[in-house]
Formats: sequence, structure tokens, C-alpha cells
Amino acid sequence: MAVKADIEDGKEIDIALRVTGIDEWEHDAIARKVQFEDVDGAAVDLTVFHNNDVADFEWQIGEWYLLENVVGNEFQGEMQLNPGYDLTVTLLDDPPAAAENDELAEGDPAEDSVEQSKGSGTAATTSDASDTEEFVRGSEVDGNSRPTADGGGELLHQQPLSDGNYLLQFELGKLPELTVHEYELRASGSGGIDPDDFTNGIEGFSAKAANYYQSRIGSPVTTADASQRRIYATEKLNSPISIHGYTVKPVHQGETTLEARSYTDDGPLQEFVKQDVKRAVTGRFEVSGIDSIIEPTPQRTANSGLFEAYRKYKCRIRVDADGTVICGVNVAYHLESTFSAAEWVQRGQDIADVTVEHDTDLYDSARTATVQEIIDMDYDDVLDGPGVPMSEYHEKHVDQDVIDSMRAGDPVIADLQYGSGEDSIFPQLLEYCKVIPTFDQLGRVDDAFLDVIHNESRMKPEERFNVVTSFVDLLGPTPYFNFDPSPQPTNAGYREHKTPDIPNLRFGGGQTGYYGAGGLERKGYGVYKAPESFDIIALYPEDEEDDARPYVLSLLNKLAEYNASPTAFDRDTYELGSEFHYSQPAQKASDYDAALIVVPDEDEAAEADYDDPYPEFKRRLGQLGVPSQMISVDNLGNDNYRGNICSSLIGKAGGVPWRIDDVPGGVDAFVGLDVTYDHATKQHLGAAANVIMADGTILASEAVTKQAGETFDEDDVANVIKHVLEIFAEEEGRPPRHVVIHRDGKFYLDVESLINRLDKARDLIQRFDLVEIRKSGNPRIAEYDESKSRFDIADKGVAFHVHNGDHSYLTTTGGKEGSPGTPRPLQIVKRHGSTDLDTLAEQTYWLSEAHVGSLSRSTRLPITTYYADKCADFAMKGYLTKGSVIRGVPYI
Repeated sequence: MAVKADIEDGKEIDIALRVTGIDEWEHDAIARKVQFEDVDGAAVDLTVFHNNDVADFEWQIGEWYLLENVVGNEFQGEMQLNPGYDLTVTLLDDPPAAAENDELAEGDPAEDSVEQSKGSGTAATTSDASDTEEFVRGSEVDGNSRPTADGGGELLHQQPLSDGNYLLQFELGKLPELTVHEYELRASGSGGIDPDDFTNGIEGFSAKAANYYQSRIGSPVTTADASQRRIYATEKLNSPISIHGYTVKPVHQGETTLEARSYTDDGPLQEFVKQDVKRAVTGRFEVSGIDSIIEPTPQRTANSGLFEAYRKYKCRIRVDADGTVICGVNVAYHLESTFSAAEWVQRGQDIADVTVEHDTDLYDSARTATVQEIIDMDYDDVLDGPGVPMSEYHEKHVDQDVIDSMRAGDPVIADLQYGSGEDSIFPQLLEYCKVIPTFDQLGRVDDAFLDVIHNESRMKPEERFNVVTSFVDLLGPTPYFNFDPSPQPTNAGYREHKTPDIPNLRFGGGQTGYYGAGGLERKGYGVYKAPESFDIIALYPEDEEDDARPYVLSLLNKLAEYNASPTAFDRDTYELGSEFHYSQPAQKASDYDAALIVVPDEDEAAEADYDDPYPEFKRRLGQLGVPSQMISVDNLGNDNYRGNICSSLIGKAGGVPWRIDDVPGGVDAFVGLDVTYDHATKQHLGAAANVIMADGTILASEAVTKQAGETFDEDDVANVIKHVLEIFAEEEGRPPRHVVIHRDGKFYLDVESLINRLDKARDLIQRFDLVEIRKSGNPRIAEYDESKSRFDIADKGVAFHVHNGDHSYLTTTGGKEGSPGTPRPLQIVKRHGSTDLDTLAEQTYWLSEAHVGSLSRSTRLPITTYYADKCADFAMKGYLTKGSVIRGVPYI
């Protein structure tokens, strides 16, 4: 039996290992680290990358697996494992004989009160650190107890709701305090635990032990003081466990009462509730974590029968200071396919570039790949690498009767790309693969069903609240705390605040209005500030001149209506051809302040024998510093876009179509930070930082260096802020007294260290706020109309501020804009600063109204982070020069 000592760097090995922990990573390349121990108890880690075929494998803590053809990797002197090209993972029904004595010493798994799933599901999920086991596959769910969304409307209206706005969250019950057992984890051996044996050191060891215990005893367990090897358990622990070769004993330290009002206790209480909720739905739904709870039967099936859509629920738990337990719920769709990739080819569909996965009902290795092309190869032809016929090679992956049936037929074989390099392309039978129906993929093969799913996923408030209410009703009573949720939404723990509904956008002549079209179109106020120099050149393909010329002239008339007529105008044509044909006409634009470029439709260009001119013009004009506005041939004559085109062109050329009239909080400048992923290089561009004045006018942007992962390096953030000081001082003649920094998502850096650095510059920046703008996973907000007994779309500017904490939920779209479905709120998280949540929410709201590229609808995001994302994306594509200060907004 192979053990860790047999692993060699770069060599494949077959080894039986037991999962002791799973460490999820917030990293661009690495999905997770799976911690194992061998039959001797030696610890060994497997690094799982996002592009690995086991990236979606559902590992079960405490279970034994046979890893075949896994590759050794020496890292910092420690031998680890990486997935190889031919890695197969098999769940073992029984531990290896060499490990039986060790297994029995920890307690008989058959006596566990929590059933362990034996499946090896391949559904992509994201789970919390403690939600890494108990995935229940659909085939194992009791079909007689199907959860259903029906009946939610009756539950909602059993008790009268008053008029007003409601968060889509529910009260599970009360947990003001809880008495638990506290344990110190002591390891055998005089030297204790070596922190280097565990990812995240002692904290990682403590988390693994807590996860192991809670999965074994069937009641909640979580970390207490992880750095001191302390855990909390709701029931007594007795047996020792084995982790990474250490025998660990729980030493009882007495009983402790956790109180919801304590800032240090609310975290463990929340974790206990999450574990209880997860157990409440396990067995009735497919569950990998409380953020991935999938109904066992499809809600919708494509007419072709090839695709199925299942409702998927995501829960978020919060324990308020008074002990009120709140569960926020979102509902979306989870897609699955029912056909083989070969069947799709046989129906005459193009399979090139389609993403597929091994069908684990036939094939024992769960892997994902992209189809390159169909190849002319026989099933019994010899494979170059293994040196054996493909049919013989498959004997260790596929049942013999399946192989025989394939051999008797004429299977479809294609080259599949399993990784990012050219050496990761291998032949495979498409009969053994299924199409992965991502939304993008589904659009390629069944756009009719995609339209159905898109339409149904945009649930209007009444339907969304009904569906979620029915789901919440199915949660209780929970197995441990006996929570029996009230199936009605609640605002418990939050205070409502509304941004004043005032005309707060300023246009020409000092006039104010509510939104862009209101001021420029309906009132005819004109732009706040026209570009000082506005020489424009228009370029269009020779074959499109007859249609393009009158449309461009209509844009000039629209600019005149906005009091922003060009100071000069010229036009010319260009020839569609290779990418080299576009450099000369682009060069003609170098003497102008802006360029209007008519380009073919993207889909048409992709199928034509000429190169798409869009990226070449964007890239070259960006290098020349000339902002450009592209117009698709398909949109020529479309009056709906003229206002947006003109407003964008004015902003790109240095004008200001409108500005915010009044932003609360006495802010001098806002800074927006974002990171954008480069799929080509598999790196992040440590993105753009925008400097935005208090009135919402853009001062400058900058795209900084590439980063490893979804992270801004602290030095880069500090350098960006230095540039803010320089640019602001150059513009205003003084340093900014108050700066608010918006980060798109989490900061993912040592915030305290950054604060300490900024504190040293108090003579330059007297006040600063650090704010995270989080886009996903937030509870929806809707308005209840008592007279109609239904929920409707809430107005823009509605916010709910938490009573005891530093976050808010804010609606920036909706109301009269007629957004489809139920608008998604933003979460505003204050990480540092003295500005109150009311003010931070209002600032964020008005900055979402400042986007000058859309006259009729505001952006969901404030322009701080929205423009930072656009700037980073343009820099990544080469349309802007990285590292240089960018004036204006050429990237909108």
C-alpha cells in the first residue's frame, strides 16, 4: 500500500487517502486545497486548480478515496500532490486494510448519526468552510417527499402585511444565548502540533478538527479561539481523532455561555445555526452547503428534453444582537443536461468550443474539457501516450459492457482540451461526455430554452417572495435548535432609510432634473459642460456609406440639441479587410478630439472573411489617445440609442453631460478600485482606480499592475491614493480633506495595515472612509401594496441599515425605470471611517445616477466601481495604456 513517503516529485502514483479537511481559496488559479492522510497517518495536501477536472468534485471529510495517476509535487520542501492528466478518484466503501486499526480507534463510522453521501457529484458549488460534506445526489433523494414552491402565496398572506418595503429575509427563531462545551485540542507527542503541517497553521488545524467532529457526531461544532486550539461543541465530545498523523484529544475546559449581544460570540452562534439549517434540508434537497440547496426534481424541462432547470436556493444566516436569527434567501436556477455530446453532434449541431464533462453514470472520472474538433479515429486505434488502444485504456474507467457496445458501433471521437496548454489535448469518446449547460453554453445550443430560463429567472417580486416563502416553510423544525420559521418576510434587525426623492442632477444653465433623459430630452436644458474642443471624425465601411451617413448626421443634430455641437466635423470611409487595413484610417483620427466609427455587427464579422475592425480601431485609437464611439451597422437608424451615443461621446471628449448637484457628507473626492480577470493570461489586472469629484465628475483614471488573484496589493492601493493627492492638488490647488474609497467587492488585504499607513498622512487627508460595494448574495427588497395584496418593485434609493453592525442594503435600480424582475440591491460595508451609513448609502446612490452613458436608466453600481471595472477591462484588452493617467472616460 503506497504511503506519502513513496510520492516523488513529478511522478504519477496510485495512493489511498482519507480526507481530513478542505480549505477553500479565494484565488484566481487555486480552487481549494484538500487535506488528506495516508494509511500511516502522514499528512499530504492535494492542490485543486479551477481548470482541473476535479475542480467540482465533492469530497467528503472522513472518507477514504483511491487517487489513481495523481502527480507528486515538491513545494517548499514538502511533498504534495497535483491532479494529473489521467487522475481518477474512487470513493472506497471500506478503508484500506492497513488503516483499519486507526479507523476503529476513532469510532465506528456506522454509528454516526449523520448519514454520509456516497456520491461523487460534479455540480459546481461554492460552500462555506464548514459545508464541505453531505452532498446528496438527485438519484439518492426520496422522490416521495418532493419540496415544492407551490403554496407560498397563501403562506405570505395568512397574516396581514402593512404597506411598505420588505427585505426578502425571514425570522427563524431566537437564540439570545447558548451554553456550549469548550474544548482544548491536545495532540500526542511532546512537541505538540507543528503549524507548518496545516494550511493556515494552528487556525487551520482547529477548523479541521471542528469540521471533523461536527460531521461525525451530528450536532453543531465550531471553532472558539482557533489560534489557541479551542473549539465549541453543543454536545460532549469523547473520542480522539486522527488528523494529519496527529492523535488529537478534546480536553474539556468547562461550559461557556455564548451571548448574541457579544461581538465575539455572534460568529460561533451564526455557524451553529448554519449547520442546523443545512441538516434541516439534507435528504430532501441536493445540498452541498446552505448556499447551494437544489430541488431534486426539475422546475422546467426543455421541449427537446435535453436540458433541465432546477430551483436553487442560497441562504445567509445572521444572528442579531437581541438573539433574533435571520435567514436571507435567494432563488435562482441550476442547469443540467440529459444528453451525450455525441447525440448533439448526431443532431447536426456544431460541437467545437463547447464545454463538456464526463458522464459519471458511465465514466468513473469526473473531468471537464472543451471540444476542439471531431477527429477521424477508430475506437481500437492505439493512443500515442499510453501506447494501448483507446478501448483497452478505457477498461479502467468504463464498464466492459459499455465498451463492447461502443466497439460494436461507430462512436464519435473528438480532441478535448482538458487544461490550458497545448499538451493537454487528448482524444475522447463524446458518448462518454455530456454538454455543460452554462447560460453561455445554453445560448449556443438551445436559445429558446435559454430565453425561457432568463425570463423565469427574472421573477417579479410577488412570485419571488411566494417561492422563497414556501421554501422557508419547509425548513422547520430544524433538527437541533428546533427553529420553526415564520413564513413571512421581516425587517428585523434593520432600519429603513430612503434617499430624498429630489431633482439632484444639474444640467446646463444651473437647471436640475431627476435623470439624464429628463434634463436633456424632456426639458431641453442642454449639457452641464460641453467639451472645450470637440473636433469629430466619422469613419464607416465603404459598403455602408449610404446608411451610415444620414445616421451620423442625425447624431450631429442631437449634439446640437444638447448645446454640444462639434467644433469641426469630417468623415471618411475605410475598407473591410485584414487587421492591417485599419491602421491607416485610424491614424487619420489622431488630429481629432473624438471619433465615430461604424463597424459591422460582431456576429456578422465573426462569420465573414474580413477581420473585425472593432478591436483594431479601439486599440489603435486608444494608443493615440483619441476617444472613440463605436456604432454597430445593425443599429444604424435606431433612434433609441442616439441619446446614449451622444452623451457618451460628450463625456469621452472631456465634457460633462450632467453632474450631481449635492452629495452629502462633505466629501472632496471618491476613489473607485476594481480588479478584472484576464482569461487569456489567467491573471488579474490590478485595476483601475478612478478619482471622482464630489459632484460625480470624473477627474482621472489609472490602470495599475497585474495582481495574483482577486487582490489589490497594499502598496498598489497606497500608490493609487498618492496619485489621488497629486491629481486633486493639481486640479484644486490643495490636498483633499475627505476621501471616500470604494472597493468593488472585498478589499482582500490587511485593512488595519492600510489604515495605519493612511493615518500617517492626516496632514494631507484629514478624513477617509474605506467602503466595500458588494454585488452578489444580497436579500432582495420589494414594496408591499396592502390594497392589492401583492409585492411590487421597490423605488430606487431604499436602504436598510443593520442595527448592530456596519452594512446596508441599497436599491439603486427599480421603480419607474421598469427594470424586469426584482432589482438586486447592493451591500455597502463600512470597513473604516466616521461617516454614518445613511450618508454612505446616499453617496453610493447618487454616484449610480452619475453614469453619463445612459440617459434613461441609472447603473446598478456607483460610477466609482463601475468605471473602474470598465477602465480595467479596456486596459486589459489593450485599448488603454497601462500605468498612465487617463483623463475623461474613454472606456464607457
